[in-house]
Amino acid sequence: MPTTLCLNMIVKNESKIILRLLESVLPIIDSYCICDTGSTDSTIDIIQLFFDKHGLPGKIVKEPFRDFGYNRTHALRQCNDMEKADYVLLLDADMVLDISNIDVKEFKENMTADVYHIFQGHDAFFYKNVRIIRNDPKVSYWGVTHEYVQTPPNYRYEDIPKNKIFIKDIGDGGSKSEKFERDIRLLSKGLEELPNNDRYTFYLANSYRDAGKRDQAIEYYKKRIEIGGWREEVWFSYYMIGKCYKEMGDFANALHYWLEGYNFFPDRIENLYQIITYYRTTGKNSLAYTFYEMADYERNRSTSTDHLFLEKDIYDYKIDYEFSIIGYYCNRNKHCIDTACMRVLANKCADENTQKNVISNYKFYATKLRDLAKGDSEIRFDIGSSNIVDTTDMVSSTPSLCFDKTSGELVVNVRFINYRIGEQGEYINRERIVTKNVIATFKHKTETDSYVKTGEFELKYETKYDNLYVGLEDVRLFTSNSGQVLFNANRGLSYECMVIEHGQLNLKSHQTQSYLVKKENQRPIEKNWTIFQDHGDVSIKMVYQWYPLTIGVHRDHPEHILDGENRPVTELDCRWSIETPPFFKWLRGSTNGLSMKNPENGSQELWFICHIVSYEDRRYYYHIFVVLDAVTYEVKRYSRLFTFEGQKVEYTLGFVFLEQKKEFLIGYSLLDRETKYMKIGMDDICKMFI
Repeated sequence: MPTTLCLNMIVKNESKIILRLLESVLPIIDSYCICDTGSTDSTIDIIQLFFDKHGLPGKIVKEPFRDFGYNRTHALRQCNDMEKADYVLLLDADMVLDISNIDVKEFKENMTADVYHIFQGHDAFFYKNVRIIRNDPKVSYWGVTHEYVQTPPNYRYEDIPKNKIFIKDIGDGGSKSEKFERDIRLLSKGLEELPNNDRYTFYLANSYRDAGKRDQAIEYYKKRIEIGGWREEVWFSYYMIGKCYKEMGDFANALHYWLEGYNFFPDRIENLYQIITYYRTTGKNSLAYTFYEMADYERNRSTSTDHLFLEKDIYDYKIDYEFSIIGYYCNRNKHCIDTACMRVLANKCADENTQKNVISNYKFYATKLRDLAKGDSEIRFDIGSSNIVDTTDMVSSTPSLCFDKTSGELVVNVRFINYRIGEQGEYINRERIVTKNVIATFKHKTETDSYVKTGEFELKYETKYDNLYVGLEDVRLFTSNSGQVLFNANRGLSYECMVIEHGQLNLKSHQTQSYLVKKENQRPIEKNWTIFQDHGDVSIKMVYQWYPLTIGVHRDHPEHILDGENRPVTELDCRWSIETPPFFKWLRGSTNGLSMKNPENGSQELWFICHIVSYEDRRYYYHIFVVLDAVTYEVKRYSRLFTFEGQKVEYTLGFVFLEQKKEFLIGYSLLDRETKYMKIGMDDICKMFI
């Protein structure tokens, strides 16, 4: 017979929220047994109607509230003679059970333990608690409040991983308003009956703290320390005494108890974090750095998350955030600050202001790719000097690169522009914003490892769309699997409208054959769509955005529509939406994707370079390598953010892989007025991956 699960809980006046909990548990329970302790609203009716509607057997019993241990035990006893109740699921009305990551049938079939811990809280703060127990009359609750489950001595316990089942503590129950005073009353009475009981003493201190009565909280936390016993509660008492003193403006005493707590149990670093934050915010960065090193050492030494009331966000990213600021002033042991910054950016619990602050400070720490490249990494290509472009009026900007499969030659496009970037990063435009693209081809001479130009021409394009914007902006070259030289470009149709133009570049006629691309729910300004192809596939795919990673297939428009110039329009049909790290919401596409083999295991991958812009007193550009799985399109890895040469405005539109030397050749621009090329080994790039 399959294992069955009975929902068991006590409720009082939970009519506003009870349905939320019931809906979350419905897929996993087979019955219910709920004890009402005195509701005066419609709680009982709502519960009964819900289960009647869904056809689940069970019962609602009534028992006046005495204390939590008594009433929860009473509720348990009512389950003992029920059918479809092999196990009991213990929850409260202000919770939500997240079972989205399990197969319910498979989970129940594999239940063999007597007791299951489930983690509860939220992503940044959680702890485990007994939430599923075998339906056994020998099981009971102990404690007037903050009660716990007592089981027979031979019972086997198991932890359910947080990523399988999780209880979200919402904390908006109908009985919360008087909770603190009620708990103080119950726990004080409990201590009269059981003086020096460790659990009652600990939770009475917590209740005084929650009620804002810090002096009484400190008194009982100190008593809890004197009692001794479970180190998690003793450590937490030291920690809370420090927090109470800090809130009272007494940092000297706060520091004393935080350090005593560290000495007692160094695996916990929340107390060190409080010290780091205090010294950093008061400008004592050398002291903050010293305690950061202590915290970082302990975090790496002890990686367990099985702690009471764990503030996991401190371990995951908050001390890294502190170091992202402290490290500017003090970094005696040369810790990698940009790696710490990336940990903050990648953490989904970090709020947006924190992430933006990290990006704003990143200019002080960003790796310069030029410094990582070995030897003479700069490559020079002479493009545009043959009177094709008036270089007194226009300057060379960002290049793009690809290989011509037919000839094996390198194809380079350089964008020439008539606008400038001012000292504050502002655009200084003319009456019309003009782009000219010059294509050059180069043959590689192996014996001298040099490139010889074999041809150069100005790219011809469809001029019907020229207006305020003249020409194709940000041309990104791409070599298709069939050998065609394709491109995406930004096409300005008006000041408030920019679209993507996609097409083929004919190296013999010097002409483009291209079409505007539309997508469903298109925005007024569309830029930075990047091309890739699956290995051996003929269809063209494009990355539309990076958060979530949204990928579409380029195709003829199914409605065969025409644009304003009576030319056919094509479509990007978006079919994939893939979760990415939080900071990817600021990523924009720079280069098209290269289909590559993983240097270690040979699996097929897609490599891109993207960019982030930090908008401050001016714009600051950073770049990042992103590698996707070539089958699933999941993000496999990404690099630290970097700059090419440390300039405020840098941009790239393309790179190629030189297979023989295992090097990348990257084209980029500085301040939109200087065109550069850099060779860098794949091994150097791989060292930058997180």
